[in-house]
Amino acid sequence: MLKPAKLGQYTRSTLHHSLYVLWALPVSIWSIFLLPLAIVQGRWQVRAGVLEVSSPGLCFFLRGPCFRILAGDSGFAAATIGHVVIARDASAMASCRAHEHTHVRQCERWGVLFPLVYVVAGFWAAISARHWASFYCENPFELEAERVSSEVARSTCKQV
Repeated sequence: MLKPAKLGQYTRSTLHHSLYVLWALPVSIWSIFLLPLAIVQGRWQVRAGVLEVSSPGLCFFLRGPCFRILAGDSGFAAATIGHVVIARDASAMASCRAHEHTHVRQCERWGVLFPLVYVVAGFWAAISARHWASFYCENPFELEAERVSSEVARSTCKQV
């Protein structure tokens, strides 16, 4: 019998999880270019089937021009590339985990098409709102990730 893996609010067998990983692999493979930035002082862990990597070296990428255009001068605290989540440091990883893991699940649903549909959804949001910042803040994928992140935060507060 296959052992179920707990992922968020549902469980999946190891076989199903492996199929999701393979479906998202063409996206995940792009993270290989960033992982050398996390060799020095990097923290690597697998959580819920997702490789989480945090390192000061990743700040160079997360504060790069593309992210600053979308998020302002500070850039992003974390980002998802398939089944790989990268973050500036451990505290950024902890605070962004639910949000970024939602993007992992989205990538599992869309597979290799996820980067394309994410960008198209962002452009559609920006054009509809007639404001470039809406590419990120009104993107349906980001709205779902924020909703899940808020739900996780509320449920964590209730448990304390």
